[in-house]
Amino acid sequence: MKDWLELGRSLPEQGWILELFLIVAGMLAANLLLRRLMTRLQRRAARTETLLDDALLASVRAPTRALVWVVGLSLVAQVLIDRPRYEPYLHEILKLAVLWALGWFLVLLARNYGQVFCRRGHRRGEPIDDDLYMALAKVVQAAVVVTVGLVTLQTFGVGITGLLTFGGVGGLVAGFAAKDLLGNFFGGLMLHLDRPFRSGDWVRVRDQGIEGTVERIGWRQTRIRTHSRNMLFVPNGLFLTAVIENPGQMSHRMIREVIGLRYDDLERMAAIVADVERMLRESPYLDQELPLLVRFDAFNASSVDFFLQCYTRTVERAKFTEIKQELLYAVADIVARHGAEIAFPTRTLHVQRGDGAPAG
Repeated sequence: MKDWLELGRSLPEQGWILELFLIVAGMLAANLLLRRLMTRLQRRAARTETLLDDALLASVRAPTRALVWVVGLSLVAQVLIDRPRYEPYLHEILKLAVLWALGWFLVLLARNYGQVFCRRGHRRGEPIDDDLYMALAKVVQAAVVVTVGLVTLQTFGVGITGLLTFGGVGGLVAGFAAKDLLGNFFGGLMLHLDRPFRSGDWVRVRDQGIEGTVERIGWRQTRIRTHSRNMLFVPNGLFLTAVIENPGQMSHRMIREVIGLRYDDLERMAAIVADVERMLRESPYLDQELPLLVRFDAFNASSVDFFLQCYTRTVERAKFTEIKQELLYAVADIVARHGAEIAFPTRTLHVQRGDGAPAG
């Protein structure tokens, strides 16, 4: 009986243990309820056509759960430490936690909305520029991070006005020190605004000997995969003055070939040229609205030449080479059907006897 009385008198003194237990239990329960609520809301949002609700729910989940833990830990700290002395600091930490959670939410919202928008556009077959939308999302994220950082500095007593003044004065020095970095940044900005190429395009920069498929356009550098499967990391500043060739934006591909016949087949040239042109006019793979030319072109050293020029409807490289191969086979068949031959380099030697007469 005496032991029970001692325990009863000690309970009020040990009340902080009960408070800690209730706080921890409350945090666990709040996280569990929050997880189930978010899961249910996300399932409902997935059935709607609105993009904003999907992005909002995907963005708010992690910051909200983190904020619950921060609030719970601040309550635990208030129970364990001397309240009058440290309570102002706890309030400041709590305000910063709310600010950072809001900034985290906005950063995630910018990213998730861009991803959801692009993903849904691709499912509908709409022409969506992923790089542009994700670049805009990064600009919004950077603005949010800078704003949260400035407010945090002000909370700690750092004067924002003086900081901005220092930034204006030191900006020139920083610009000279980081000239290449700024050039690459503005080069990336121009790539996102002018759109000379996109991810997945095959490009060529002749002056620099760069040729390959664009895999990613960043703010500082662009990744290009070459035909040998090597990865090139190209600084964006290079594209500010370079001449960029983007075959992916061509409307047609041109076929231009020169075919040489033997001089013995000169009388057959007109008929061969006419049949080749007729064959090209009947091809379903060529665009007949664009110039289609087959002409006797030149008397060469070892051949008489004609050329053909036409444009395929497809711009896909593999399909283009297949069409070109079929057309060249057809030209060879026409030449053979007329009893002619495609010339190769030859030289005829005329030998004369001492009396000036040709040798027999």
